[in-house]
Amino acid sequence: MNQSWWSLGIAAFTLAVQNGIVMAFGVLYLPMVEELQRSRGEVAGLQSLVLLLGGATGPLIGYFLDRVGPRWLFQSGALLAAVGLLLSSQAESLMALYFTYGMICGLGLAAFGSQPNMVVAALWHPQARGRAIAIADLGTGFGAFAFIPLTQALISSVGWRAVLVVWAVLLAGLVIPANHFQRMPPEGHGRNARGADGTASWFPAEAFRTPAFWWLSFLRFVTAIGFPLVNVHLIASAVGAGISAVGAATALGSVSLVSLLGRILTGWLSDRLGRAPTLTLTFLSAIAGIISLVLLGLTREPGWLVAFVAFYGLAQGSGGIVSAARAADCFAGPSFGTIYGWIVLATGPGEAFGAYLGGAIYDGLWGLA
Repeated sequence: MNQSWWSLGIAAFTLAVQNGIVMAFGVLYLPMVEELQRSRGEVAGLQSLVLLLGGATGPLIGYFLDRVGPRWLFQSGALLAAVGLLLSSQAESLMALYFTYGMICGLGLAAFGSQPNMVVAALWHPQARGRAIAIADLGTGFGAFAFIPLTQALISSVGWRAVLVVWAVLLAGLVIPANHFQRMPPEGHGRNARGADGTASWFPAEAFRTPAFWWLSFLRFVTAIGFPLVNVHLIASAVGAGISAVGAATALGSVSLVSLLGRILTGWLSDRLGRAPTLTLTFLSAIAGIISLVLLGLTREPGWLVAFVAFYGLAQGSGGIVSAARAADCFAGPSFGTIYGWIVLATGPGEAFGAYLGGAIYDGLWGLA
């Protein structure tokens, strides 16, 4: 197996662990609320901070990716996240968790998240960017599918604090060694590919002056609002509709399982049908899933939860795949990591707002009840 496929496999594994940790916060959420005796909006702010840092550090992560490569960046991030998780397992207050889990772990997770891994995938496979990004992004869906039910089981037996220790061990024992073998492609292998307008090499200041840069940034912002709003609060919403905690966690994990098919389909369609038509189809599927979730709350019929898993699962991750592929189409070159990092900068505020908004809406509705 050549280095290009090794890199895709390592990226998929890295994203499986990274996104598994991020997504499993939806399972930690209610136990944290109960133990800390704080509002849902305040506790959801932990996830908001992690997601905000994931986007806000985009330009810095892209800069280091271009200069030092993925091996050093990903290993350092995994080590920092592991330290943050260990400290979080001993935190006794919400404010302490904001520093250890939100800040330290959040910064570490951002360093080896979707943004830099998608850059590596796109540059290794310039002729099939959509499919390459989708293959690497399979780890995102599989990680959530594996981590969410496992986290629910661990919480039931040993508590949420022990779960954080398990996550830290996985990062130190698996992610750091795996990324010893991760590499950027050599010069001339996708890194110097011409952009969509024929420019051989882009610098950030030049990219800022193009409409494509700002439309891609806007796309990342608006998609970032919707998906975390649903993901973080799905379990709480399903439990409120009469679904058991285990059943709700299974549904959230099943969304990620269905998304494995959705990601591959999105990557294939984006290379064959085009980026914009593919995004339109996947967003229509996401809307159908959200409507199903609303109907679950209104009718308490479990069948709507099944419909939600199917429709929403097919769409999950589509925005990131299509936007990364399109960004590489336009701006591939030696500074692509930095440019894409500036585009991803719009993701953090959207995700943070979406994660907090769900909790605030819930608190507001129940406060009026």
